[in-house]
Amino acid sequence: MGGSIGSLVTFEGAPGIGRVTAVEGGAACVTFFESPVEVEVELAWVDLGLLRGVTLDEQTRVFVPTVDGRWRAGRVVGGRAPEYFVRFPNVHYDVEVPEASLRVRWDRPTKDPVQVLLAGANETPRFRDARQPVRNLLLAERAASMSATGLASAGVGIHEHQVNAALRIINDPIQRYLLADEVGMGKTIQAGFVVRQLLIDDPSRRVGFIVPEALREQWQAELLDKFYLDDFARSDGRLPFAIRGHHEVDEWNKFQSADLLVIDEAHQLARAESPDDQPYRQLTAVAHAVPRLLLLSATPFSQRTTSHLALLHLLDPALFKWSELDGFERLLGTRRELAMAVFGLDEEPDPENPELLAYQFDALRRLLPADELLSAGMATAMAAFGESDIADPIDLKRAVAAVRAHVSETYRLHHRVIRNRRHVVEQQRLDDEGNMAPFEFTGRERPKVIRLDSAEGDAAVHAVETWLRMISADVADREMDPAPYARAASVLVSRLGAGTRDDVVAALEARLLRSSAPGVTEPELQRLTEAEVRPFEQRVLEDLQEASERDGSDELAGAIVKRVKPGQRAVVFCGPGALAGQVAAALRALSAPLGPVHEHLVSSVTGSRQDAVLAWREKGGVLVADQSGDVGRNFQQAEIVIHARLPWGPNEFEQRIGRVDRYGSGRPAAQYVVSDLDPDGLHTTWLRVLGTGFGIFEESISAMQEIADSLADAFWNNLLVEGRDYALDKMADIGAALAAERRRINELDALESSYGGGEGEALAKNISSFDSRHEQIERAYLKLITGAEGFMLSNRRQSDGSIRFDRDPHQAPLVSPRLLARVVTRPESRTGYFDRWQLTAGRRMFRRGNPFIDGIESVLAIDDRGQASAQWRLDHGWPHDPLVYFGYDFLIEANLAPVLDAIGQGQDGLAVARRRGDVALAPVFRRIWIAVNDMAPVEDDGVIAYLNQPVMKGRDVNLNASRIAALHGVLGGDGVLQTVGPEGYAIARDHLGRKADLARVTKRAAATVSERTDLLVAQTKARQVAAGMVADPGAWSREIAIGRALEDGVSAPSVRMTAVTCLVRSAQSWSEYV
Repeated sequence: MGGSIGSLVTFEGAPGIGRVTAVEGGAACVTFFESPVEVEVELAWVDLGLLRGVTLDEQTRVFVPTVDGRWRAGRVVGGRAPEYFVRFPNVHYDVEVPEASLRVRWDRPTKDPVQVLLAGANETPRFRDARQPVRNLLLAERAASMSATGLASAGVGIHEHQVNAALRIINDPIQRYLLADEVGMGKTIQAGFVVRQLLIDDPSRRVGFIVPEALREQWQAELLDKFYLDDFARSDGRLPFAIRGHHEVDEWNKFQSADLLVIDEAHQLARAESPDDQPYRQLTAVAHAVPRLLLLSATPFSQRTTSHLALLHLLDPALFKWSELDGFERLLGTRRELAMAVFGLDEEPDPENPELLAYQFDALRRLLPADELLSAGMATAMAAFGESDIADPIDLKRAVAAVRAHVSETYRLHHRVIRNRRHVVEQQRLDDEGNMAPFEFTGRERPKVIRLDSAEGDAAVHAVETWLRMISADVADREMDPAPYARAASVLVSRLGAGTRDDVVAALEARLLRSSAPGVTEPELQRLTEAEVRPFEQRVLEDLQEASERDGSDELAGAIVKRVKPGQRAVVFCGPGALAGQVAAALRALSAPLGPVHEHLVSSVTGSRQDAVLAWREKGGVLVADQSGDVGRNFQQAEIVIHARLPWGPNEFEQRIGRVDRYGSGRPAAQYVVSDLDPDGLHTTWLRVLGTGFGIFEESISAMQEIADSLADAFWNNLLVEGRDYALDKMADIGAALAAERRRINELDALESSYGGGEGEALAKNISSFDSRHEQIERAYLKLITGAEGFMLSNRRQSDGSIRFDRDPHQAPLVSPRLLARVVTRPESRTGYFDRWQLTAGRRMFRRGNPFIDGIESVLAIDDRGQASAQWRLDHGWPHDPLVYFGYDFLIEANLAPVLDAIGQGQDGLAVARRRGDVALAPVFRRIWIAVNDMAPVEDDGVIAYLNQPVMKGRDVNLNASRIAALHGVLGGDGVLQTVGPEGYAIARDHLGRKADLARVTKRAAATVSERTDLLVAQTKARQVAAGMVADPGAWSREIAIGRALEDGVSAPSVRMTAVTCLVRSAQSWSEYV
């Protein structure tokens, strides 16, 4: 505790180090120091018991008043209270100074660098030259990223649709969204962006995740390896997030105090018929308790109205109420006609058929007669035909796309639903400079069949076929319901293909014993045990158990070796059971040069599956997976995929095949399916249905889960009751039903899909463009971080090419330990890359948002070194008397005060307001030079370029305390600087306000904001007229208010001086003027 007058102290929540200036009773008055002009800038009365005395560390920058009323700046080199040793620039001895005479700047950006100069506290311009390039880069990055630092600092590639979704969420004061992109398009990435930004905005926040059990490990890895959430770990090491499984219902209520809840595969938990269904009721309680919510679902448009409502009720309970289910059904019905009209618009309109397009537009005009923006858009599209009735195909396509986008954005069921579709994203344009990578899908290939000649496999096939034949006859004879037996048959057939018997035995045992068994999943056990056990089933099991052949796994291993070359990456999907372990052991026993064999098993210890995947990606080889590899994991690096078995349902197979048909630039993996020798057997029949009926090897069916399940059950029913030939004849019905469902979804998507462009498109391109400057970025940061005029840290290049920054044990940094603590963050944050293309898992991006870079930025803002400098520049060709110039640096940015008022969340809305402001008006630096001879701005570009040159040895001399008299001599006396410095600032500030380019930039920015806000106004009017087609006709009223506030904040921006330079241009040495 420090309570005596003159002592340096701090306290909880203090804005830095303060000084006790008075003591009354049990409290002390603590003031803070800004500059020699504002010696006491803020005060607080604090209980003496809450004060903590401060011992100044070496290198702490201090200000000391002199007897003549001036101030000197120095740095602490030793001592402790009540006496310190201070070293002043160009003084060859250390001065002992009482604590009561020392002042330390508070931890706030410098208000007025001119006052630092006037007080004689300026330091060498070399500090400025080391710091200014990084200051410029930090501002350039802020402008490029629009302060979306969570996106720019994440360890992922930059793609427009993902950036657009994340930006929309983090810039919304109400962050409750449904992310509904199709499978494989990066919903996890979008959620990761949002979570990282949320924690950057406030590191004290906490996030909860509810995910399918199979995805827990992958979520954990992605959040740490790509989004670096351990950057925000608590002091005791606890992470800022927790993950719970879908089945851990009793644990969900612990997330009610979370700042954000993320629910993956939310549709699985929203399959409810009433709000009281379990576990939907528990999910609703926690979803409504948290202030922010992200629902992730690739299949939001359920066939069941109740499931659709259940999902939206989680998102917005005030708008979508269970008590208004009938009204919700009517709303969906009303929207169907509009959806069909939009869906009917050709994405590739015929440039020679204006009559067809006019007919399609008429359907929209009839439904939305009051939408003036729609009418204007349709008129623009029709005008593309001109007098010749033949339109330019590209112009026409863009015009029709604009009409589709307008209708979708204006009449979306809920404006906080974001859905990107593959075909739309694939058409998005990249930047012309080639900095952005395309978002590509690895795709799918029809499989080749590997037919195993295995005695063990023949025994397994015989057992299942015998069981099916006898059950079929028994069902017919006893007139039993075939459906439960058909579902049991589907699980048994899923154990065929690989030529082994153990897992068929396990499935039969689970059915007969009606209890769980190793290698049988809970859904499979339910399907196996629904139907009554028939007496003959025990004999089928015993016959299979007595079979002595054990050649299946060896035959399969041999077939794999023939198809996988050394160095290739292959995945062998084995499904549930013991097969995966058997195949891995058989592969390792072979002498063939196959490469490493990796295991991805349910029984593996936590973390080992992730290690196996990382090793497989890095070294290649064969990754053998049981059901743990069918969901969650991404294997798009696979070159060969072998399906040792086929799952019992198309949705389960879609999940598996989606592991390799994902984002990636490689060609589709070669696919193989293992089967027995019979081309007409049960296993091959099911393969034909999956491939031809469901078309699963050609395109994703992930959006059609509900109907796919029912169609599969119908197939198994037909197989059991009518036989193979009949079941195969009905394959055409499967294709027709899927086509109808796909059309229904596409019609809904015509209204609900998101379209790119706008702010997200600009942000993605800006970040990619800034990333392309990585060599320049690295040079500037290295000079600041490791240079003699910078922080004097060490750097070491790692074996993977990353750089690690540490304190240099051989030299003391020119920054106090208190400030250096902002930079010397966790080692992980200080190890990474400046080049995004070199990133490896777990290594950081050196961008704003990384605590290390943010620490550097905060030190540059607080530490006034380099913010005020004075120098003498020797110019032998200068024909005039010495001339003094003042260079004033200004930061121009949007004024956030009106935006904060419109958002209405106080300081909690500051981060959102900052991003919105940076989107509207990119922050910029401007430097204005004033010549003292006429006190007018310098307009000559050549002179400005000369004045902006960095310090050059032998030419430039720092005007420190022992040389500053030369400046006073040129100006005409000691007191003149006190006048011309502030006067020059006033002239520079006035000139900046009148400068043509700045006025033009702010006017254009304000106009852009106004146009966007006017568009929202027009869309709101259209929604209100069409109230029967939307759930929330007035949803954008808050956005309109924020838009008008942004317009005000851009029209009259904030302008703040950040640095000042005084430069004397002279043909003679400074020493001649002392």
